[in-house]
Amino acid sequence: MGVPSRRDPALSVALWLSWGAALGVAACVLALLAQSGELQALRAEVAKLKEAGGSPLGKRPQVLPLHQAQSLGESPVWRLQTLSRQRRGAVPSHRHQLKSEAWARGWGPESDSGGGGRPGPRMRCSGEPQLRRAPRTLPPPEKRSVLHLAPTNKTSRKHDDVTEVMWIPALRQGHALEPHIHGVQVRETGVYLLYSQVLFHDVTFTMGQVVSREGQGGEQILSRCVRSMPPDPNLAYNSCYSAGVFRLHRGDTVSLIIPRAGASFDLSPHGTFLGLVRL
Repeated sequence: MGVPSRRDPALSVALWLSWGAALGVAACVLALLAQSGELQALRAEVAKLKEAGGSPLGKRPQVLPLHQAQSLGESPVWRLQTLSRQRRGAVPSHRHQLKSEAWARGWGPESDSGGGGRPGPRMRCSGEPQLRRAPRTLPPPEKRSVLHLAPTNKTSRKHDDVTEVMWIPALRQGHALEPHIHGVQVRETGVYLLYSQVLFHDVTFTMGQVVSREGQGGEQILSRCVRSMPPDPNLAYNSCYSAGVFRLHRGDTVSLIIPRAGASFDLSPHGTFLGLVRL
């Protein structure tokens, strides 16, 4: 019988090791090829994103955890590339998406209307156009009621020892005052400026005028004026003027009398007059 060879175990071990090394190299080559294919696909997708100007609005890429990514076929390299793009700003943030959506819906300061390039109306968050306020215009100032009377004649009542003046309107504005032959009738309640003047030409030692109001409360004296007259007829000229502010009521009648029968005075409109102005 022959002697058994001692190299058989060593040869078997060497063969197993060589086969294991060959299988390991083959596995590494396959892994490299697979990773190279994934990198090629990643580059193609990045190129598409660059051409399209980024990812579509409202569709943010969802980054899954590592174990889910591996279960769905995503490699760690894909996850790292996605996180890197988010940090660099390639993937728009949530605030940027909301702003872009607002511009797309016409809520921005300017939006194209009809594609003509002209700025459209500014929109509110509710989508309704913001209305511009019309320029504020002040109403025209209300004209004050004015009535200025000039004398036209005179009458005397000897039993009452008074002289009344007959008037005609020289200036009239508004509807609150109504001229009367012996005075003024008030048609609207309010505050009025009352003025009167009489230019006397009389040698009586004192002359004067009284302006009174007659209404529902009876007769009331509003103003009184008294002047001393010189005894010389050539010098017996003197004017008596009075004015005041009073509250008159609708229906009142304002009149001027001279408490002297047969009084002599100037009937010119610049010497004798009576007037009221509503304030």
